[in-house]
Amino acid sequence: MKFLWLIVLLSSSAIYSEIVTLESGWTFQREGETIAKPVLVGVPLIEQGYKVPIRGKYRLKIFVPVLPEYSQAIYMDRLHSADQTFWNGKYIGSTGSFSPNYYPYWHKVRYYEIPISILKLGENELVVDVECRETQFRCGLFRSVPIFGNQDQIKDKMVFEDVYQIVIAALFFGIFLQQGIGYALNRSSKSGIYLAGTAILFVGWRLPVLNKIHFLMVSPEILVRLLFFCQFVFPVFILLFVYTLFDRRLTKLAVITFFLDVVLAIIQLFPMDPDSRFYLVYLWYILLAVKVPVLVQLLAKNYKKTAEAVVVSLGALVATFFGIADVITDVVTGKNDYLTQYGILTFLFSGVLAIALQSARTKRELRNLNESLEMLVTLRTQELHKQFKLLHDDLVIAAGLQSKLIPPMEFEHHSLSVASVFMPMEKIGGDYFDYYIHEDSSISFLLCDVLGHGIAAALIASMLKVNFLEIAPKEKDPGAFLLELNQKMLPVVEKNYITAVACNFDLERLIMKYSVMGHPSPFIMNIFSHTLAPLTGRGPIMGWKKDVLVETFSRKLEVGDRFFFYTDGITESQNKRRELYGESRLKGQLVDGLNLSIHDLNEKIKKDIRKFAFRLSDDVTYFTIDIK
Repeated sequence: MKFLWLIVLLSSSAIYSEIVTLESGWTFQREGETIAKPVLVGVPLIEQGYKVPIRGKYRLKIFVPVLPEYSQAIYMDRLHSADQTFWNGKYIGSTGSFSPNYYPYWHKVRYYEIPISILKLGENELVVDVECRETQFRCGLFRSVPIFGNQDQIKDKMVFEDVYQIVIAALFFGIFLQQGIGYALNRSSKSGIYLAGTAILFVGWRLPVLNKIHFLMVSPEILVRLLFFCQFVFPVFILLFVYTLFDRRLTKLAVITFFLDVVLAIIQLFPMDPDSRFYLVYLWYILLAVKVPVLVQLLAKNYKKTAEAVVVSLGALVATFFGIADVITDVVTGKNDYLTQYGILTFLFSGVLAIALQSARTKRELRNLNESLEMLVTLRTQELHKQFKLLHDDLVIAAGLQSKLIPPMEFEHHSLSVASVFMPMEKIGGDYFDYYIHEDSSISFLLCDVLGHGIAAALIASMLKVNFLEIAPKEKDPGAFLLELNQKMLPVVEKNYITAVACNFDLERLIMKYSVMGHPSPFIMNIFSHTLAPLTGRGPIMGWKKDVLVETFSRKLEVGDRFFFYTDGITESQNKRRELYGESRLKGQLVDGLNLSIHDLNEKIKKDIRKFAFRLSDDVTYFTIDIK
């Protein structure tokens, strides 16, 4: 008998240790009434004949056959009411607050621990005092049937619910991170960032569903405002994602609904009673119903055009199905089963796949475009090489011709010695110098610098050669020579202005005459007196206008005189620090080279220029004349 009694005792303990569903035996006594009436749990009070406002007590007798070793708990899900709960007349917990500071705190689950000390062997009484004042609430124990049993097992149930919601939220958050980081790195399409926004807003929408969040003492008002704000805004991001995915401009209807959604979401950030919040939710349902055909029409236009349209359409179809089912369930029963999250999750995955398909197609098109461009670049490069070779050959020929047009001045004439240097910036240049020996043995020199360099300047230099050969034999006076040369060059010179210096050496009368048109003044030195000075006198630029005044200057020649004629390519040469060679450095070279021959002096200056300048910025031309 003892053995059988032990088996019965162990069996009852095992049965009692399980969670018990408290489905039947409930009564409800409304405040002010003396009779408690039988009611059903899992069904709203307003569907059982009660009208808002409601204040009263649920009662249930619970038989405990064996006192448990561990604390027990009761779980009543979420209530659209404020409540205070008692076990055997002892207070075990409450949520929200009663009038006059009524607050239902409807989005928090009711989980209350029952200490072993207040449990009784046999019959126990559970009393749930509730108050409900919202016309849009279902009121009472309506979402599910309460359960009673081992505290750890009920906690496990709540943990399972939390883990389930966290897994869903983690999937959404993962999509947010993947799309957000992808957009930040690639900046390829706005559709990715809108999809990321949809995901994070949905996480914010579902956050108040987590049981654990309410145990962190977060203000319920903050949670409820976050819930509704995210709920109202996230459909806007869904449509923006679809629009940007297909690169479509927003329609006026879409813009209006987006604006209204945002306005309603902002209103939800302000304090208000639960009824008002739910009225706004009904308006949101209407706007949501408007968005569905807009979304369907947009997807239908692109359905046969791209694979991503098919994928997004299927995702939208699933999301729409779950969304409609969720809305209907919520409106009819007030029990939100959160079906929308499955549809939205499916839609987000379809969006990720669509973006991947779009990116793959874009990469494929870019690869094909790159291959085409590479082929075109190869062909174009070959053509450019041919053109460059032809141009190079032409420049080589032109450089050869220019070298014949500009005679190298390395000669002596009576008591006069001359040596020259010509360093064009490119293969051909715009500097020009020449000389002519007259019948009376006097000799004329011309040095010109055409503005610019290259082919255009070289062509003008060749015209100067032609005109020099025509004018030089008949005109020895430098001023008259430059004046006539200016007249002949005006018709052909537009923006390529010319600077020039002309001179005539009469070796019998020992007189040197010169004239300058905008050119750097030549230097006069004497190797015996070691003097250095620029020749005086200036004049206007050649090719600027027809009526100009050109003066002729003269000076006496002495034994040991040395003249240095140059273009500004010397003084304007730059080093890597963009410092100019300058006139002072040139003067230093001339003074240091007074004891050198004119040939050695020219080579000394050339080496110094090449050492100073990392590359020539203009043509460099100069020549030196000695009088013995």
